[in-house]
Amino acid sequence: MNKYLRFEYWNECDLGYIYYQGGQHFIFYIDGDITEPFHEEVEDGQENGDGTFIPTYRKGLKRYRIRTTLVPDYLIDAMQRMKLHDHIELTFKSGEIEQIYNVDIEPEWVFEKRLWQALVTITFDMDESITVGACCDNLTVTDAIPEWYWIATDGSDDTGDGHYTTPWKTLAYACTQVTTPGETIHVKAGTYTETAQSVLAVGVSIVGAGPTSIIKSAVAGAIAPWDFGSTIALESAVEGTIGNQSISYLYFDGDSYAADGAINVYRRSNVSIHHCTFYKWHYFAARFRGGAAPPTTYATGNSFHDNTAYDSGGPNVSYGTLQIGGQTGMLIYNNDIQQPGRAGINQEGFPIKYLAGGYNRGLKIYDNILKCNFTGGDNHWHFSIELFASEGGIEIYGNTCVGMIDFSSYLGSEAVNDAAGYGFAVKIYNNTLGCDDLTDFETYGITFERSLTGGTYIYHNNIRNVQTGITFSNPQDGEAWEDVYVYYNLIYNIGQTDGAYGGGILLGRLSDTYVLAIDNWNFFNNVIADTSAGQATYGIRIRGGASIDYTNLTIRNNIITAISQGDGSPIHLDHVNADVVSIENNCFYGSDTDAVTRNTCVITNETTQNNITTDPTFVGATDFHLQADSPCINAGIATGHAFITTDYDGQPVGNPPEIGAYEY
Repeated sequence: MNKYLRFEYWNECDLGYIYYQGGQHFIFYIDGDITEPFHEEVEDGQENGDGTFIPTYRKGLKRYRIRTTLVPDYLIDAMQRMKLHDHIELTFKSGEIEQIYNVDIEPEWVFEKRLWQALVTITFDMDESITVGACCDNLTVTDAIPEWYWIATDGSDDTGDGHYTTPWKTLAYACTQVTTPGETIHVKAGTYTETAQSVLAVGVSIVGAGPTSIIKSAVAGAIAPWDFGSTIALESAVEGTIGNQSISYLYFDGDSYAADGAINVYRRSNVSIHHCTFYKWHYFAARFRGGAAPPTTYATGNSFHDNTAYDSGGPNVSYGTLQIGGQTGMLIYNNDIQQPGRAGINQEGFPIKYLAGGYNRGLKIYDNILKCNFTGGDNHWHFSIELFASEGGIEIYGNTCVGMIDFSSYLGSEAVNDAAGYGFAVKIYNNTLGCDDLTDFETYGITFERSLTGGTYIYHNNIRNVQTGITFSNPQDGEAWEDVYVYYNLIYNIGQTDGAYGGGILLGRLSDTYVLAIDNWNFFNNVIADTSAGQATYGIRIRGGASIDYTNLTIRNNIITAISQGDGSPIHLDHVNADVVSIENNCFYGSDTDAVTRNTCVITNETTQNNITTDPTFVGATDFHLQADSPCINAGIATGHAFITTDYDGQPVGNPPEIGAYEY
């Protein structure tokens, strides 16, 4: 690689591998030229006892200087650490190798498009040898700049050949030339206006320089029925085709919605989109579709992570910034996806939305920021995540969401099950959900519609500033709802500000015509508190009808406070026909009626006992830890489930447990 200056540095001293990294060589490359030598006077000497420098003699040094173009911060770090090693070699573009010393690094920092970079001046000597002194260092620096394949704003699709020095000009053309699996197309810094779709071959990756590599698209129109005019298409004829490729470190500009979508992945597996930015796309930023609905072979191993997206989903509820369908084991993490309102009625989509009927398995969505930053006017839906036909092993955790997490499906289709055999259908935990402030429109934390089987676990979530925290509603006639566990959640600041409606948890469908079997529902150790200007009407409301049958309904160890509108009760059963009901060891305080209320119910084998109605003495208005005098300490009852081991803080659950979400 003689077209670039090559710096290699290491320690020659043998003082031990732990501290001095003996024998480990570090290398980086830069593109630059060395200036003619200049002379610099240096005084040798030492400090005396009071810190005064005493020169012994003066010598003249022949010095050299390199001035780089803008380089990223990690490369500057490599340069700075180089000077701390006792052996530094410079390989020139001609191939000549010389040892250098007295290295000095002077960066001039700039922050441009979310990235710290610098112009760097490297100064050094070459006419004699010194030992700088050993250094503890374990830095891995950048690899050599590859010669192939590149696009640049000053490149040419007519005369370029893709080499670093003779690059192509457009991504679309580069994709027609680079088709061998394992190859990578590199995008130099600059803005590229792409007017044609880039069709990316199997196994070929694209990597840019970060936010300075900007793909600005004018690609629109349905190029194929499944891609809606995506700017980059990764599309295969056979479901499950192994892609083994990635798209990374690029800034995708949708030209204020003029372009349809950035990336479409269809029938491909092992595709990763990461460290990219998406801005103002009409329909979507990225789509991952397995194939048919449902697919015969699901896509596997795809991921979307460490990306930022703003206003890139719409124009209505049929679209989203990231759309997924027919996926097994897909990972979605460390993304920041923001969807503001768009002008007009129902114009914005959702941060994450199902595609092609859903049919996702083993999906993990974690450590993301997902926000629908718009109001409830014009009957907008307010979802951060919407999934249809979830088939088991779905985990959603560690996210901050403005907008509800919604599970549903089309009429006649199953919404949630464990068809794939993961041992559970859905787990939702450790999320912060809800709006920044209480609203005057319909909002929820978590919602489930249609069928619900296979084991659903909702725990350790912070849900606030919503109309209702968790809802299970709109089942279809003849469906089964079973095996649901809701425990150690905080649900507070609930209801709407402009009317009496909403509450903590809503279950069921009030109907005398539907036939439903609802079995094994459990609500343990939740805190439900209306501590705001909301007008909540219930803590937990259970609804039913003439042909809706509940069995094994358990409500234990919950604290429900300050329900003062509508029914004004902590627990309300409305037209419930049930067998085996346990409502035990809860704390009801500060509501209009601190008791379980019923309307036209037929309940057999009911145990309602040991519920207390005294102040739980929270630490604060939104701090639901218990004070020392709380009547809820050691007042709970065992849940009977071995998987419930820790409270909201992660502390071990005692025997007996506390009432509420925290152990004392």
